[in-house]
Amino acid sequence: MNLQKLRRLILLLSLLLLPVTLFYLSPVLIIEGAVSGIFAGSAIIFTLIFFLSLFAGRIWCGWVCPFGSLQDLSREIQGKRVTNPWINRFRYGLFVIWILMLFTLFIKAGGILSVEPFYQTTGGLSITSPQELIMYTGLALGITAIALIVGRRGMCHLFCPISVLMIVGRKIRNVIGLPALQLVANPENCISCGRCTKECSQSLDVFSMVEEKQMEQAECILCGACIDVCPRDVIRFSFGRPEKKDRRKMI
Repeated sequence: MNLQKLRRLILLLSLLLLPVTLFYLSPVLIIEGAVSGIFAGSAIIFTLIFFLSLFAGRIWCGWVCPFGSLQDLSREIQGKRVTNPWINRFRYGLFVIWILMLFTLFIKAGGILSVEPFYQTTGGLSITSPQELIMYTGLALGITAIALIVGRRGMCHLFCPISVLMIVGRKIRNVIGLPALQLVANPENCISCGRCTKECSQSLDVFSMVEEKQMEQAECILCGACIDVCPRDVIRFSFGRPEKKDRRKMI
């Protein structure tokens, strides 16, 4: 089983579990809990994902996120590469608004008054009523529609607060030089076939990254598609510190 078959299997299982996990991945419930000073289950998960990004970049996005699975399936219909930089920038504005609202609400509530891991769930389950099922279906269709309109992983590029959270974590890692999972390349073996760029889930110009021996990129979700598709094994995973000579470019 190559990396992509394993990855798609994990993502499919994550998607099937979404009726259980949906409320633990909701930025809206984090805001709702903050109104009453409640640190909700989704806030706990977001915090854990942030710390994960310090050592594994955006591996959550590439290997675990159920919404990523929906978007990868959409790619079979609409595989357009997303190259407009403004599409990526839009989510940063939304993220700043979300963070400011979150801090403001917690301050007004008097801080974090309680921690509720199962906030708004029923017996730990997210979807337990017809109304919640309708909401879940609408969300799934909406994410799929965005991917079909915008292109590969459209939701990740345009709206997702988790993607921004993990990008921030990765940049912190690059600044302080923590050892972490990363891609490395041996450009001497490259035959310039361009398959890595064509296959990239995040529409990155991986070929140029290999040529410049600069594999650290904020949009990379460490899915490993470029590794599997390369006929010369130019790209591989590694665990280590960012190279000092490249650290400025990584930030």
